[in-house]
Amino acid sequence: MSVVGKYALGVAALAAVGAFTVANAGSAAAGASGVAIAQAPGYTAVSRDGGFQVAAGDLYGALALSSDRAVVASAVNYGSWAAASRAALDECGVRDCRVVVEFRNACGAVAQGADYRFGWAWDHSRAAAERSAVDVLGFSAPPFPDLGSASPRAASVILSACTANI
Repeated sequence: MSVVGKYALGVAALAAVGAFTVANAGSAAAGASGVAIAQAPGYTAVSRDGGFQVAAGDLYGALALSSDRAVVASAVNYGSWAAASRAALDECGVRDCRVVVEFRNACGAVAQGADYRFGWAWDHSRAAAERSAVDVLGFSAPPFPDLGSASPRAASVILSACTANI
C-alpha cells in the first residue's frame, strides 16, 4: 500500500484554545487495553475497550477527535469497523467529535503541533503510528503571542491505541 494510502493524514485548525484539564491522563505506558494516553496538557483523553478476544480473526479500533472541546477518544478490540467507530464517538461524548483514524490489527495515534493543527496516522506498531502522526505535521511554531518559546518544534502525541492482537 502506498504511503498516501496507508496514512490517514489529517489536519484540522483549532480556532481557539481554552484552559482545559486533563482527565484520565497517565504515563505513556500502554495498559491492558493497549491504550497509551500521553501527558497532554489541555486535553481530555479517554478510551474504551470492546473486550473482544479473537484467537484467529480481526480486531478493530478507531480514534475520534473534537478539536473545539479538546477531547480525544479511542475504542479498541471491537469486532467490526462500525462498532469501533461508534464506540469512539460515544466515548468522546461531544457533538462535534469525528472519527479520524480507523485501524484493523494495528495501532492509531493523534498528535498536535504547536500551531494547534492535528495529525493522525495508523501503522502496525505503536511507535510507527506515533512517529507518523508527528511527522505529518512537521515542525511548527505557536501562534503569536506565545508566552513560551516561539521556536518551531515537533508535534506531541496526544493519544495512541493498539488492538490487543498486535
